[in-house]
Amino acid sequence: MIKSNSVFKKFLFFIFCFGMVIHCAYAQDALLQKQLHQSQYLRFTMKPDSADMGFTRWEKKRATLQRYLPLATDFKSLELQGPGAISVDKNNTVSGQGSVLITTPSSLAKKNPTNRSYASAELVRPLNRENLEAYNRFSVWVYADAPGFNSVFVGCTLYNKGKHEMPTPGRFEGQHFVTVYPNKWTHIIWEIPDLYRDAVTGFSVNIMLTGSPKGASDTLKLYVDNMSIDKVAAENTRGFDLRRNAIAFSNSGYRTNAAKQALAQHTNTIKFQLLDAKHKIVFNGDGRKTGNGFVTMDFTNFKKPGYYTLKIGSLETKPFLIGDDAYLATAWHTLNFFFAERCGYDQPGIHQICHQDVYCVRPDGRKINVSGGWHDAADLTQGVGNTARAGISMLELASTIQHKRPELYKRLLEEARWGLDWTLQTRFGDGYRESGIIIGIWSDNETGTKDDMENKATNTPADNFIAASYCALAVPFYKDDAAFSYLLKKAAIEDYGFAVAKFDSDINEKNETEMNAQAVVAAMYLYRLTKEDRYLNDAARHARVVMQAQQMERRTDWRMPLHGFFYESAKKKRILEYFHRSNEEMMMLGLTMLLHDAPDNADAHLWKASCEAYSDYLKETSTVMSPYGILPAAIYEVNNADFEGIYHEGDAVGMPSMEEYNAETKNGIHLGGDFYLRRFPVAYQFRGFHSVLMEKAKAAFVLADALHDDTLRNIGTRQLEYIVGYNPFAMSTIYGDGYNYPPLYGAYAGDVVGAVPVGIETFENEDAPYMPMQVNATYKEIWTNSTGNVIWLLSKIMKE
Repeated sequence: MIKSNSVFKKFLFFIFCFGMVIHCAYAQDALLQKQLHQSQYLRFTMKPDSADMGFTRWEKKRATLQRYLPLATDFKSLELQGPGAISVDKNNTVSGQGSVLITTPSSLAKKNPTNRSYASAELVRPLNRENLEAYNRFSVWVYADAPGFNSVFVGCTLYNKGKHEMPTPGRFEGQHFVTVYPNKWTHIIWEIPDLYRDAVTGFSVNIMLTGSPKGASDTLKLYVDNMSIDKVAAENTRGFDLRRNAIAFSNSGYRTNAAKQALAQHTNTIKFQLLDAKHKIVFNGDGRKTGNGFVTMDFTNFKKPGYYTLKIGSLETKPFLIGDDAYLATAWHTLNFFFAERCGYDQPGIHQICHQDVYCVRPDGRKINVSGGWHDAADLTQGVGNTARAGISMLELASTIQHKRPELYKRLLEEARWGLDWTLQTRFGDGYRESGIIIGIWSDNETGTKDDMENKATNTPADNFIAASYCALAVPFYKDDAAFSYLLKKAAIEDYGFAVAKFDSDINEKNETEMNAQAVVAAMYLYRLTKEDRYLNDAARHARVVMQAQQMERRTDWRMPLHGFFYESAKKKRILEYFHRSNEEMMMLGLTMLLHDAPDNADAHLWKASCEAYSDYLKETSTVMSPYGILPAAIYEVNNADFEGIYHEGDAVGMPSMEEYNAETKNGIHLGGDFYLRRFPVAYQFRGFHSVLMEKAKAAFVLADALHDDTLRNIGTRQLEYIVGYNPFAMSTIYGDGYNYPPLYGAYAGDVVGAVPVGIETFENEDAPYMPMQVNATYKEIWTNSTGNVIWLLSKIMKE
């Protein structure tokens, strides 16, 4: 009887658990539940699910042609470039023929003046100018022995000396980097269909000398084995055609009342079905043909919450969510990225407490330690601009979900405070502060040794305006901590004052519009905090300058009679455009804040007219990349570029030129005369355009709220959908979020769930999306700027 009762209880428990699992399928993604449980709601970092990685699918491809490049058995032909030594190891091998061991110090006698890595130890497998165009994949296995290191960064290089040199001088093309975790063999695969390989002189594998965390080994060992070149069915990497055998859709799901669309190509039918978790058809529809074989599937009217798949012909998606929990996993994942990027924090699996020997120095000699905050990117750089923008995004999302997601709300405030603490810590209280420092090594945390780093403090309006905005917005969230909220308010008022004091001396024709827009936004945050009219008056005054820089009349001499866009200054010599980071939302953010807070102001009709004109610009340009609905970058004019402030790392070869600028510009959509609408930015070494796109999406959302316009809301949402799967590559570009996500350039942080890269780039001078398997800066580099922008967009999308 006791045994039977026990069995019965186990049966009831099983039924209960099974019911909970079914319930979770309609509430939160089961993987997310697991990640939240294991990480204790981001008290530890999340782990990805390898089944959903793009790499998992890529590795299964069958090679139809393969050629091994011998290493240990052809040791005498190998070369070592950089420090260290190479040898053959017969014991640690995957090929059975022995591996080649690279042994190198983790640092050199002197620190690199740029604060980047000391060097790299590179094993080169030479070839004799061979034409390898019959092959399109490089493959190799590596094993790292690095005591005290959580991960190391390993690179592969293709050397070509044909018509086009590889690696491309002054660019990052021709090199592929991966995170390698010690004490296990790692398979590196790198598809190279777009790289020049008509006269290949070699392939190489290198390990980066990054310095040693305190107490870690001073020696790095990397075993290299089983190198080959293969021919496989390559991934699509360039252009607007959709990856075959795939459907482009929002991997983050669809909110209940949102527009719901997906995209197919290469299909013989337009009929599609929505299938529930039991694979039962719950919705039938006819897709809309949009040219070039594309079929747009619209299921906006289906609103029943749950997990679904979409099917058209033989194509079917992975499960996605419809309902109020859509995007919830993305919110947690992107917040996880910031937690993982904490500097000066003992982060298990990533790094110990770090960079306690890095300082910001004021002109009078005073120093502030800058350890803390978040590492800014794949390197370990720090800066107040991206810190404040990310923190503002967290607070905006916190405001949206405060009464609906208590655990997420709590963690958002905790993480935003981590950034606030650093923002307060790194200000001198007189306008000078840490604006940004390049950190590209692990340091020993001891002052007075070779790896100490110092940066000059600066006093700039841009930094003080954004810091003031961050602190002013934060005050109400921390009102229960009287001392902290006092410090935030004091800093916000002071930093705004410092920015105003330097404003006139820092304005020029290139930054006039942007700086005045930043001033409007900062002044409005201070007005909302203090209710003092002087801030409102400041905002209105700066807004007049912003509006003077706007094209209000339609350009009827163009094929598209556009208006509403902005110039760099009121003199309108050059149209405002961005190629890497962007502040394009600032104009509309400031004007909509004014409209909301001062609707009876004498200038209110001008603010509204400006907003409506920019709204026209967004709507009318949202159709130029059909069927994706992505907003184009900007309007460019031939022979009208300013390269001041653009720099390249490494060789000067390949620096920007007017010839290259014009060539890129003319690949855009010709509007008339010397003007072209570029789908993607004119860019040089630094490529990747998620942030440019998301700042436009921000403008669409704030205008949607101000003008009560659902069309703008849908436009804003589509820009994020592009990032999470509604793109030609049918991949979520956010690591560990959604499906088919690629490896990213994580460098020191490693593979971090929720990391958003700088973004999909362009190939050379083309004006079309390019997302190669190659992992390199800057397009695949993980970045606080782009990840923070995703969090900000979620604050609007999840507001419904």
